[in-house]
Amino acid sequence: MAEGPINLEEQFAGWRGSMSKRASDVIGRPVVSADTGKRLGVVGDLLLDDDGRHLLGLVVTHGLLRGEDVLLIESVQSLGPDAVVSRTDTLVTAREWRNRDGAVHASPAAGREPDR
Repeated sequence: MAEGPINLEEQFAGWRGSMSKRASDVIGRPVVSADTGKRLGVVGDLLLDDDGRHLLGLVVTHGLLRGEDVLLIESVQSLGPDAVVSRTDTLVTAREWRNRDGAVHASPAAGREPDR
């Protein structure tokens, strides 16, 4: 697993051959766990560092009330043309993300019904 934030240029290099990817290419894609096969939700937004140069995570929306959790970029296995694949079903809650102190600790998404 990669350590720290992933450089956007590295993350998107070779993805359809250019850096011309837009957030809209990822937003709206389903997020699935490679570990369990569970659908975790849908990408609602991207989280960038303060400089806007490093992708830190993806906001994953889920459920009827459109709850939000964060999929850390280190947990992303692939950004495919049809879905984002996570290595596990572990997400960071929105509260954990807002209250982070530089170190983010993820919690399993278990106990929440996956989107259908």
